[in-house]
Amino acid sequence: MKKKLETLLRAAMLAGMAGLAAGCAAPPEPVARSGTTAATRTAGFQDPQFITAAAGNGRYEIQASRMAMYRAASPQVRGYAQMLIDHHTRTHNELRELVRDRGMRLPGVLPRGKYAKLDRLASATGDDFDRMYIGLVGIEDHQADIALFERASREARDPELRAWAGKKLPTLRSHLEAARSLSSAMR
Repeated sequence: MKKKLETLLRAAMLAGMAGLAAGCAAPPEPVARSGTTAATRTAGFQDPQFITAAAGNGRYEIQASRMAMYRAASPQVRGYAQMLIDHHTRTHNELRELVRDRGMRLPGVLPRGKYAKLDRLASATGDDFDRMYIGLVGIEDHQADIALFERASREARDPELRAWAGKKLPTLRSHLEAARSLSSAMR
């Protein structure tokens, strides 16, 4: 049974990676709650797509935060960026170990839409960079991360993956709150 699940997860992961390479790796759309059973909700959520999205989003946030370490005008923004680098690197390493135990590998590319965000950040300077980085990476991306991880913590089929996603939520929420505080202070 476990071997069959690993084979199915591996095949789905490869399919997800192919979709990612084609630019189709957006996180799964939320499933309507009314009138659906647990089995129906779970059928729409695939562990490999979560893994692909979580890994790609984390990799993007690390790259954007490294950029912020050099481009941010504010020491507080640079401190926030360093915190994200530290936390998301640890999270990425944990996820890599979790999937390695299942015979899988993390994709090495960013989700397609993240390249445009990196380009936008790269074109900004000074205070404009700080505001854009906090708005995009700190607030917008962390809101999306929280939604993705909340869903995985409820619907992931693999119990270890489900538990891992749930354990990451407090950290993601603290990142969002810190970004909102920085955003308010920059106004």
